[in-house]
Amino acid sequence: MKRKKTEKLNEKDIIAIDVYDHSGKILVKASTPVSSTIIKKLKDYNIPFAYVQDDSFHVSYIFDREDIVQLLRVLWYFVKSNGQNSEILKIYNLDEIRMFAEYNNEVASKIAYGHIFKFFISKLYKKVSETKNFVYDFIDYRVIENYLFFHSVNVAAISILIGCDLGLEEKEIIDLGVGALLYDLSMSLYKFIEQKRPLDAIEKEEMQQHVFMGYDAAKNIYGISSASALIAYQHHERNDGSGYPKKLKDEEISFLTKIVSVADVYDALISNRPFRIAYNSDEAWNYIVDNSGVLFDEKVVDSFKKIIPKYIPGDIVELSDGKKAVIVKNIYNKSEQPVIKLFEKKDKGDIILKEEINLSEKKDIFILRVIETIR
Repeated sequence: MKRKKTEKLNEKDIIAIDVYDHSGKILVKASTPVSSTIIKKLKDYNIPFAYVQDDSFHVSYIFDREDIVQLLRVLWYFVKSNGQNSEILKIYNLDEIRMFAEYNNEVASKIAYGHIFKFFISKLYKKVSETKNFVYDFIDYRVIENYLFFHSVNVAAISILIGCDLGLEEKEIIDLGVGALLYDLSMSLYKFIEQKRPLDAIEKEEMQQHVFMGYDAAKNIYGISSASALIAYQHHERNDGSGYPKKLKDEEISFLTKIVSVADVYDALISNRPFRIAYNSDEAWNYIVDNSGVLFDEKVVDSFKKIIPKYIPGDIVELSDGKKAVIVKNIYNKSEQPVIKLFEKKDKGDIILKEEINLSEKKDIFILRVIETIR
């Protein structure tokens, strides 16, 4: 399958995986043929692109989309209800509540947001634990307006993948995933970050208070651990002591926080923000790798490099021999050496050649840069 901009969809296309919004609402089901009605619906919901069936490209999204949708759904209700448990319990039936209770070893009458977060994070963990040599190159349907929801869920997904690659135990992964899901929600209170300019000194100082607010909110959510809440407090600390709020260094920062910090920065960089356009995937990847041992923990970055590819399927790149190619597939632990297809210039446009080239098998060709991406 491949990404295709909404305005370029046509009736020959078939939706490859569910399209959903930031509240977990399914907009278009997988295997649905594209129609003018569907295109209008996607535009109305400000969906920038969809994944369509195409055997030439392989996008690795690992997690069941239904589990991601459920996480978005519960997160959306959490923000909408200001964490009031009575709201979330209205959307689940008795069997579902019993399911949450059984997983959390809790009585059904006490089920709250924290328990539901842990249950769906556990489903993501289970999926990863069943998968070998995973690579994650899925881009979700975010735009500036819905950034916070998609960002929170994707940071949790990336954090879980890194944590599993590092060999963390299930309990640690659950604490990690829940903390990654909740750490940044207090940012929604700062409306000035929506302005199309960098923050001034006063705004920066005010914005930094979100770590205290996030920590206070997280530690008071019934059902989640102190380890999860601590992530909200520490996620802007950096290995070299240049972060905030306490300028902690290296071992003073919890290891779970170190994982979330890498996932957070990478995912933020590949997103359009009011004050800047998104980095290309290779630029964001380079930033993380270049700061290994400086801003970020070396072990965490080593796992990040295995799992998160430098290039995204569908990206057009320039090669060291001057030719252009399109990324068609990424390989675990070969982030800089994906499978590509070359372009051949003919008449009015570029024609993709049928031959695939696995760059990990080539010593004389490498990628210089991304020249075009789909967002």
